[in-house]
Amino acid sequence: MRITLICQLQASFFESKLEVMGAAHVPRSPPTSYIRSGVTAMVRIKVQVLVCLISLCGSTIALAQAPPGASRGPGPLTELHSIEKAVWHVFGRVTGLNGKPVSEATVRVSIGTGRLGLRTLQTDLQGNFATDYELLVEQYKKLTVTVVASKSGYSDALETVDFGAADKTWGIELTLREKSQDPDQLSQADLIQYVAPRLRQAAAADWKSTSAAKDWERGVDELLEQHDSARAVTALRRVVQREPSCVECSLMLGLAQMDSGAWNSATRQFSEAAKLASDRESPRKTEPLLILGVLESWQHQYKKAAGFFMQALAVAPSDPLLLQELGRVLVLQQNWEAANQYLAEAIKAGAPAESRLLRARALLSLGDAPEATTEMKNYLGGREAKDMPPSVRALYTELQDRMQLEEYTKVKSVVTQPVADLTRALPELRGLEVASTQDELAGILQKAGDDVRAFFQGFPNTISTEQIREEMLRQDGQVKESLEQKYAYLLLARSEKQDQALGLEEFRSDATGGRVQPHGLEGGFMLTTGFASTPLLFHPAYQPGAAFRFLGHQTIAGHGTFVVAFAQRPETARSVERFNVDEVSVLILVQGVAWVDSGTGHIIRMRTDLLKPASKVRLTRQTTEIQFSEVHFKEMTSTFWLPREVVVTVEWKGRTFRNVHQYSDFKLFNVQSEEKRKAA
Repeated sequence: MRITLICQLQASFFESKLEVMGAAHVPRSPPTSYIRSGVTAMVRIKVQVLVCLISLCGSTIALAQAPPGASRGPGPLTELHSIEKAVWHVFGRVTGLNGKPVSEATVRVSIGTGRLGLRTLQTDLQGNFATDYELLVEQYKKLTVTVVASKSGYSDALETVDFGAADKTWGIELTLREKSQDPDQLSQADLIQYVAPRLRQAAAADWKSTSAAKDWERGVDELLEQHDSARAVTALRRVVQREPSCVECSLMLGLAQMDSGAWNSATRQFSEAAKLASDRESPRKTEPLLILGVLESWQHQYKKAAGFFMQALAVAPSDPLLLQELGRVLVLQQNWEAANQYLAEAIKAGAPAESRLLRARALLSLGDAPEATTEMKNYLGGREAKDMPPSVRALYTELQDRMQLEEYTKVKSVVTQPVADLTRALPELRGLEVASTQDELAGILQKAGDDVRAFFQGFPNTISTEQIREEMLRQDGQVKESLEQKYAYLLLARSEKQDQALGLEEFRSDATGGRVQPHGLEGGFMLTTGFASTPLLFHPAYQPGAAFRFLGHQTIAGHGTFVVAFAQRPETARSVERFNVDEVSVLILVQGVAWVDSGTGHIIRMRTDLLKPASKVRLTRQTTEIQFSEVHFKEMTSTFWLPREVVVTVEWKGRTFRNVHQYSDFKLFNVQSEEKRKAA
């Protein structure tokens, strides 16, 4: 019993000591402020343990005890030991390539080279994660932590941090990249494919005889041939440690890190390589600036990207890859003329075939469809467009469409017709005060363009009541047959991920919230929709696709207005209608007149007509007349001008159709709430 009592007392002492020293200094659930502050993260805990030794002699149990002051013998029964522990606070943040936090990402944390102590965490709304490791100091005098972040739709991000024997840890930043890369950007695989061989060749002559040569060859082979970026990082890291002044080594390590998912480590490595290159007295190397420019382009920082490329071109003005990537950035900025210039130089210098594809895009936007088609053919090189990626097929189709519109180039439009002819043809122009000059046109277009842009940027999802009357007319204009219907009409703002498309998504809904199509098509009537987006013709991004003319001043429904005629340009129009009949499809361009409020820039009325009849499908007329009215929502201070009444008249195959749409009772519409209600 005496032995049991002593051991219990010592165990109690151990528990008490650990509780006091541990709880006082180590918060188990650190708040966000603690995570961000980076306070002392390694807390040492010293614990004294009395070890009990029991000597058994036959059936007698005895507890030997040395007298006071006596020296200990070779086999003491009790001994006091010290066990020292450390608490390491591991924390960090997960963001996207745009710098925004990524919440609900899975984070796997492990320690040591053997990936021990694996823990699975989840990021909070700010993308933060945190955990503590309580480790024996004797075994973990320094700490290496590996963190892997993952989320559906993203490629895994990985970072390995060696904290050494420091008393503090620091935040580990991880960047997740979306798996679906922008097809207009240089891909990561192509960046490595283009740049790594250049680095391999440049570095081979500098230190081939050193001890780092084998690791260099091994690392490059793992990256380019074996496609094992983890092994490549291990080998190339040793090379950088041995050759710290080698620019190519740092860049190759950065490429391997980027390929492994360690975006932040790679970025630091590229920046270090750029600094090394700038400090040299020998001619500067362009690869660091090229890579940094591509990284900025991936983050949509096009001005910064162009700056890096221009710096590099000052050193190597005929570098084909630099010329191509500068041309790409200019295409993304829609600076078509400059893009065409640099891409033409890139092609001449021997740039990859993608330069021709990029130049085809620039030429098409400049209105040179024939030359753009030539570049597309050179890019395809005999390959079928249908076998190419979606982005290439889309551009090819757009080129084919643009060539089809060439027949519109010599068409006479409302922009060129005498005003007297227009007032006779268009009854809406009665009372027009004809403008004597075009001096006001630029200001009118700017005011209307700013208003249209603000409308689409701030538009809330809405729902209204739509009353439709579909009519078939006789030759004398009288109604032959009609059909009336009523629907809920939804106008939804497009998300940023919808190819950055402008405009609104418009559709009809039944009482349950499902999409429906109006009746009447089976009875020979005409179906029409999509009127709220018609003012896009005046959006600053779309104005280059049309010609404009200031006709004069007119008062409409008590509003003083500027009257502006417009006609789409076949070579640059961005928004083109398509008319489908059976298996025949034709493109349609429009012309028309808009009435712009002279005080606010709001478009309060529009009329559009065919720029040219589509004889291929026997479409001779398509007139759309839209009356806009001001709509107020009690939940918002802003007001919006939305279609109130729309009349569409079509003459096709000798028959005349007319649809009248009336909209009322506009309300804000919450898509998420509606989806939850339907799911329930």
